Amino acid sequence: MPIIIGRGEILGDVMGELARLEALAADLEAIASGAMPPPELLRAAPLIDHWIEVTRPEPCLAGRISGHPHCRGAISITSGTWLWAPELGWARTLSRFYRLGRPHGAQSSP
Repeated sequence: MPIIIGRGEILGDVMGELARLEALAADLEAIASGAMPPPELLRAAPLIDHWIEVTRPEPCLAGRISGHPHCRGAISITSGTWLWAPELGWARTLSRFYRLGRPHGAQSSP
């Protein structure tokens, strides 16, 4: 991840990611309606022993964001990038689509 989209090609498992997200959405909907995971599902689930909670970096974009409902300030960071199409001028994060302007370090137009 992220899935990279260019002119004429897609690099990444779009359908696999879609299936994982649909399964997560279904579990979230069930829990939101009050249904906890059934005991047989939990009995069959892998066991994590001696566990700790950690964080890991994920691909995201940072830059000057305009037109966003919440991002303010000189530099903001997006949620995780899922689809990235720099040749086509856009990206899709977990939250929304973004139009891509100039990359960092690109010269301004005369």
